[in-house]
Amino acid sequence: MDKNWHTHTVSLAGDELEHLHREWLLTNGTGAYAMGTLPGINGRRYHGLFVPTTHPPVGRIVAVNQMFENLMLTSQVGTRSVVFSSCNFQQEDGSFSPNPQGHAMLRRFDRGLTVSWVYMFDHIQLIRELELHQNVQAATLRYTVAGLAPDESAKLNLHPMMTMRDFHALCAKVDAFDVQGHADTAVVSRDGNSIQFSCDGSTFTTKCEWWYGIGYPMDAERGQGCKEDYFLPGHFTVDIEPGKVNTFELKMSLGMFPELKADRGKHLKPMRKKLKESVGKDAALLAMAADDFVVDRTVGERSLKTILAGYPWFADWGRDTFIALPGLLLCTGRYDAARDTLAAFASVIKDGLVPNRFDDYSSDESSAHYNSVDAALWFIQAAHAYMDATEDTDSWNDWLCDAVKSIIEGYIKGAGSDVRMAGDGMIYAGNERTQLTWMDAKCNDVIFTPRQGKAVEINALWYCGLAQTAERLKNTDKQAANHYTNLTQRIKRAYVKTFWDEDRDALRDHVWLTDAGNEEHADRAVRPNQIFAVSLPYSPLPQVRQKKVLAEVRDKLLTRYGLRTLPENDPHYHPQYTGEQFHRDKAYHQGTIWPWLMGPYAEAVLRVGKFSDEAKAEAMQAVAPLLNFLKEKGIGQLHEIHEAQPPHRPVGCMAQAWSVAELVRVMSLIGQK
Repeated sequence: MDKNWHTHTVSLAGDELEHLHREWLLTNGTGAYAMGTLPGINGRRYHGLFVPTTHPPVGRIVAVNQMFENLMLTSQVGTRSVVFSSCNFQQEDGSFSPNPQGHAMLRRFDRGLTVSWVYMFDHIQLIRELELHQNVQAATLRYTVAGLAPDESAKLNLHPMMTMRDFHALCAKVDAFDVQGHADTAVVSRDGNSIQFSCDGSTFTTKCEWWYGIGYPMDAERGQGCKEDYFLPGHFTVDIEPGKVNTFELKMSLGMFPELKADRGKHLKPMRKKLKESVGKDAALLAMAADDFVVDRTVGERSLKTILAGYPWFADWGRDTFIALPGLLLCTGRYDAARDTLAAFASVIKDGLVPNRFDDYSSDESSAHYNSVDAALWFIQAAHAYMDATEDTDSWNDWLCDAVKSIIEGYIKGAGSDVRMAGDGMIYAGNERTQLTWMDAKCNDVIFTPRQGKAVEINALWYCGLAQTAERLKNTDKQAANHYTNLTQRIKRAYVKTFWDEDRDALRDHVWLTDAGNEEHADRAVRPNQIFAVSLPYSPLPQVRQKKVLAEVRDKLLTRYGLRTLPENDPHYHPQYTGEQFHRDKAYHQGTIWPWLMGPYAEAVLRVGKFSDEAKAEAMQAVAPLLNFLKEKGIGQLHEIHEAQPPHRPVGCMAQAWSVAELVRVMSLIGQK
């Protein structure tokens, strides 16, 4: 393991099962990943040693779920089998128990650019190291076996445990696997996909069998199907010599073996260097965390970049992408990737709207979904952040300015069927059947956080985007600049009138019209969305009211790991995120803590405090628990959400782009000289 990038060592002796909910992640820039728990026991359907993409960055299949490793050890007392692997099996009462008990021999887990496990059996040590190769659909398992006595001999058998199914699905015994083995290679095929294996110095033996009832306790907690069957195509056998350190590799690839380059971590070095200027000693850790989400996407005939919203189950979402872009790409100095990501989405702007997301199965623009009011507004924010960081006037003049103006003009005229500009200049979006803001949970036709009408953060984004664009155009397109400036003045007059709640001395969440269309109703719930009226570069609020908004959010919503989406005394507050989909979605934005919101909160602290030393200290105090989580509990990543009540259990997606991005961005802001 490369010591320059080593970030985590966890001692597991004696308490392996206590770490069953601690997950690790490896990615490779294509949407492919490897993921599991520290003890090496799969806890959910998405876990696997090799999850490649068939249509990068999507079309993910769980190809190799686990590796069953057994050492046939022969000595003077006879031959015995030592198993270093473990699987969870679901019992008749619904409980889960690991069998075999290989995890009992596990002594250490390490993570850096690779992950590794160290096992000890008496005097014998086995090290398993997993690498996911950059920009190709391939992975390598490296084994080191040492400690055999001179009078001992051993053979290590490696049994791939496979499902080769869609990563959302589960596998029950099927007869669709084809196995072709020859010498030290094997090819396993199913449903048009083939995984090739190669292990130099081994012998492959074809022996097809099934293991039934592998259980996933994390899926059970989510009220999902939690049991499936694994296919074992056979095994590779390697002779282990006594008195030597035995090393060998098992290579896996989707299709033909690609050419593998020994440049592990090369692309991360400039990121670490850039981050070191502002975040210091945590630069390597943050660079690795940020890199996980940046992937290739082909748009037309162009190979561009995009940002996956989270692992293991999210693809690229427009909103998430552009909230995350400054932290993941600009703070890390990846300006070309930032430009390409903007270009990828600019090419599919439609009626002023940026796609809310692309689906999980197609890599082309036909899979775009236009059901968001804020994705396009966050695109404008990311575009101006990119220009501030790069002064790339060529891109601005060639296409980026046109993309920004097309969004603004689309919103003025009416973007799609559900987004329109009201007479006061503010944006009115959605109806009782739609969920167009980031609080978009819906299940069984129930919208849990209906926010149709004028939403507080949407109009803060609209105001800010117009002001930024007017400022950038003042010397090149005075007509457009004046038009946008006049519009901001209308919005500023209307913003306080519409959203300010005199009783609370803070902002309402959203305002909507009755069915008759002539009477406004206001949602007075205390929500974090109001913080954007303070955190964005241009605010529609006077300074005194910015301070009052910050005070309410600090007093009622701030926690160690982010902002609650509702305070505890709200009648709609749901602190626990567990159970079936309906119950989880009900809690999703009704109290649940979102780490990404710590970014705008900390930036609001900085702006209200005019970036003073005191303000920087307060902002750093706010984000410090997230940094510590990244270092300790999160094994190099931040979760999507945390439960509202202490101890604030991490739940949802285990690696979320905007959670990491906002931590990186705020720490960079604090660290700027």
